[in-house]
Amino acid sequence: MTELPVDVLVEYRAEIAAEFEAYFSSITEHIACLDEERARVLDEARSATEAYTRLINTIPLRKDLP
Repeated sequence: MTELPVDVLVEYRAEIAAEFEAYFSSITEHIACLDEERARVLDEARSATEAYTRLINTIPLRKDLP
């Protein structure tokens, strides 16, 4: 990392801090969105598995199948 003069760091400290805070806030929101979508998809997959299981259990077995 390039060393910056102290006066430059002092002048832009608040702006740099605000940019980092905005970045991490945005990342946090994005991860929360991904977590919500993951939970939704898992619920959907669970429901599909249950429906498939009910379907398979209602189809009678044929005697000629191995």
